[in-house]
Amino acid sequence: MPIHSPWFFLKRNSGPEFYRMTCKKCDFDKQYELARNYTIIHDPDSDEADSPEVVDALPKACPKCGAKLKKEKLPLKIVY
Repeated sequence: MPIHSPWFFLKRNSGPEFYRMTCKKCDFDKQYELARNYTIIHDPDSDEADSPEVVDALPKACPKCGAKLKKEKLPLKIVY
């Protein structure tokens, strides 16, 4: 077992998490952001339809047909 520094367990990735949920049966495809104490501020000039929906928990079943959804974590790129 490796020996970790005492700060190892305090260092966690607390950044925002984005997911794409898709359904193979009905072609449902939607992006979600897990709710935290903060949310990412999106560009106000962009179309709001492209921004992900902020939720507390990811859905497990498709809202259209009830089938199981496929979950894909999206990488986060921060641009200044």
